[in-house]
Amino acid sequence: MPDPLRERFDALRSAVEHTDSAGLHDVRARRTRRARTRVAVATAASVAALALAGIVVLPQLAPDNSTTADGAAMNDGDASRGDEAASGEDQVAAEQAPTDLPTEEPVVEEPPVEEPPVEVPDVTGPFTVSADSLLTWEDIVAVGESGPGTVPYGATLVFPGLCGAENAYAQYSGPDHVVAKAWVISDGVLTQSDLQYESDQQASQALDRLSVDAQACPVVNEFASIEYVGSDSSVGAEIAFFDMRLESGENGSISNVEITVTRIANVLVEVVLRPDGSAVSDADDRSRALATAAVGRVVAFG
Repeated sequence: MPDPLRERFDALRSAVEHTDSAGLHDVRARRTRRARTRVAVATAASVAALALAGIVVLPQLAPDNSTTADGAAMNDGDASRGDEAASGEDQVAAEQAPTDLPTEEPVVEEPPVEEPPVEVPDVTGPFTVSADSLLTWEDIVAVGESGPGTVPYGATLVFPGLCGAENAYAQYSGPDHVVAKAWVISDGVLTQSDLQYESDQQASQALDRLSVDAQACPVVNEFASIEYVGSDSSVGAEIAFFDMRLESGENGSISNVEITVTRIANVLVEVVLRPDGSAVSDADDRSRALATAAVGRVVAFG
């Protein structure tokens, strides 16, 4: 027969054990038990979740892991196989290449040819003029002139006296020695003279006087006048150009005479082109070429 009092005590004990009310004597024990229970449940749930994740995730991670290790080995293998294939293709291409193609000859560069040094003649002087220091007909032909080459008359200085000078000799400031010669050329007469001075300075001063007087006193007489054209430092040491205008007293025709005077050390060289008609063609170039040849003659034989 059930005992009502025992049942009430059992019910009270059960209520006490399962209550959360503060102040009970075993509240800590019950909370500890519940905490342990919750931890155990949570741990079991975590283990189950991890196990499930291992089943689902690990099969997906396997290909990635193979990419980092096995994939690298596979790439190396592919590279080596690619090299073998490439070398095989090169060998096939070399075997199939035509053998009849022209071969290029190696270019052999020839050593540069050294030009012989140009011998510069000694132009320091002093020079002595003589018949040998004058141009020869062979020298005249060598610079492009032509004609009979005969000597028409005894040659003298052609540059006229100016500014009160009595004659050409005085106009040239009285040189120590003078030699001259003339030749008939195709379109006129060529006259060449060498004038020797004691020093280079005297020869230079004599040339300066020609230029100054030609500008200060251009009128020679009623039939002749002279014009200073210009000068430069080529051909020897100095060279000056003059045009002398001559008028015929018979018919009034005009002719232009080209006079070129060059200094080489202590010597002046006068080259004159007197035309048959009104003027000599290409007088400037021809007179410069003849003056150059005349200076070379002085250097060689003076």
